[in-house]
Amino acid sequence: MRIYAFEELDDRLELMPLAARRAADVVGLKPTLSAWQSAALELRRELSEVGSVPEVDRARAAALLAELGAVSVEPIPEPPGEGVPASLQAALGAERSLSPNAWSALTPLDRYALMKVARRGESARLARAYDEIVGASAHSSHLAPDGSARMVGISEKKITVRRAAATARVTMNEEAFERLARADAPKGDVLGTARLAGILGAKRTPELIPLCHPVALTRVDVALELEPAARAVAITARVEAFDRTGVEMEALTAASTAALTVYDMLKAFDRGMEIGPVRLEQKSGGRTGDYVRDAAPAETARFRVSADPLRVELALELVRRPEAGGTALFVGTVRDHNEGRSVVLLEYEAYVSMAIKEMERIARELESELEGVRLSVLHRIGELRIGDLAVVCAASAPHRDAAFRACRALIDRVKERVPIWKREHGPDGPYWVGWEDARVPPR
Repeated sequence: MRIYAFEELDDRLELMPLAARRAADVVGLKPTLSAWQSAALELRRELSEVGSVPEVDRARAAALLAELGAVSVEPIPEPPGEGVPASLQAALGAERSLSPNAWSALTPLDRYALMKVARRGESARLARAYDEIVGASAHSSHLAPDGSARMVGISEKKITVRRAAATARVTMNEEAFERLARADAPKGDVLGTARLAGILGAKRTPELIPLCHPVALTRVDVALELEPAARAVAITARVEAFDRTGVEMEALTAASTAALTVYDMLKAFDRGMEIGPVRLEQKSGGRTGDYVRDAAPAETARFRVSADPLRVELALELVRRPEAGGTALFVGTVRDHNEGRSVVLLEYEAYVSMAIKEMERIARELESELEGVRLSVLHRIGELRIGDLAVVCAASAPHRDAAFRACRALIDRVKERVPIWKREHGPDGPYWVGWEDARVPPR
C-alpha cells in the first residue's frame, strides 16, 4: 500500500488516501466521507492496496466500494504514460520541470497523484507532491526523487526484440601476437576461451553493473579476428534479447570480458598490451529507436533531425527533379512569443530514429494521395535562438497546386504526429509545451 508523506495520513486512514481515490475514480464509484470513516480499517487498507498497484483490479475495487455504499459517478481515465498533460505542466510552472521521459518513468499511481493534486489548485501541496514523487528524477531516471541511485522501473515498457553490438580491441607486441597466431600460448586456446568468457560476461552483466536489469537473452555471439598488420585482436560482441529494456550493457560487457581474457592468457609475453577502444557500435529496439555509431545521413536522405543549423537550399535540392513544375516551401522560425507569452529561447528534444520513421510514414501517405509529389523535412533539435530555423518542409510536384497542397499537409502532419517535444524559455524560466501522439485514439 502506497501512502505519500505529503498526504499526512497515519495508520488510521481517517481520510481516503490517493491510492484509494484512484481505485474509486477508475471504476466510477464515490463513497461518502462518513461511510469511509465508519468502515472497517481492513476494508480501507485493502482498497488502498488495490489502488497502489500498476493496474487496478476493477472487479475487486467495485466490490469493496459497494460495501461502502458508494454512488456511481463518471469514471476518470488513467493519465496516459506518454506525453506530459499540458494542464499539469502549466500547474507545475516554470520552476518544476517534468520531461516526457521523467513522466513516463513514473508509476500509474504517481501520475494519478500529481494530476489529482494539480486539479485541486493547491500550489503548496502540489509542490510537496512534486518533490516527493519526481524530485531529482526530473534530471535523470536513474535518480530517485531524493537524489539516491535507483534501478529504473521497466514494468510498463513493451516487450520487444532488443539488439546491440559492441567492439573491443587488444593490441600487443610481436611475441604475444605470434603465440596467439600459432595457437601455442601456455594457457591454451586463447580465442576459444575469450569467446566463451565474452558469452559468460554478457549473461553475468546484472551481477557486475549496479542497477542493471537482468534480461532474457536469446542470443550472444562473440567473434575475434586477428589483425596481423596491427598485431591486434578485433572483438565484436552481438547480443539479442526479447525483453523490456535494451542490451547495450550486455554487449559492452561481453566485448570487455573477451578482451580481458585475451590479456590474461597472453600477459606473460606482454604486460603492456593495450585494450581499447571498447564502444557500442549499434543498438535497436525500444522507445529511443535505433542507434548506429558514426551514421551520418546520406546526401539523399530527405528526412533529417539533427542539432545542426538548417539550410533551405538543401531541402530544395532534395526534392528537385526534372519533371517537377513547382516547388512549395515552408520555413518555420523561432519567434519571440507564443500564446501571449514572451519567448527568449526554444529547446527541441526528439527520439531521432522514431521521428524520422514517422516523417517517412507521412511522406508515403501523401505520395499515395497526391500523385507525383516528392517531399523533404529537415527539423532541428537542441537549443534555438529567436530567428533560427526550426523546421523546413519542401514539396515538389508536376503542378503548383499539388505542391502547395502537399507542403501544407506535410507540415500539419509533422506537427501533429512526429515525436518531437518543445520546451520554451520565457522571462520566468522554462516550461514544456505538451505533445500527444495523434495516432493513438483518446482513452
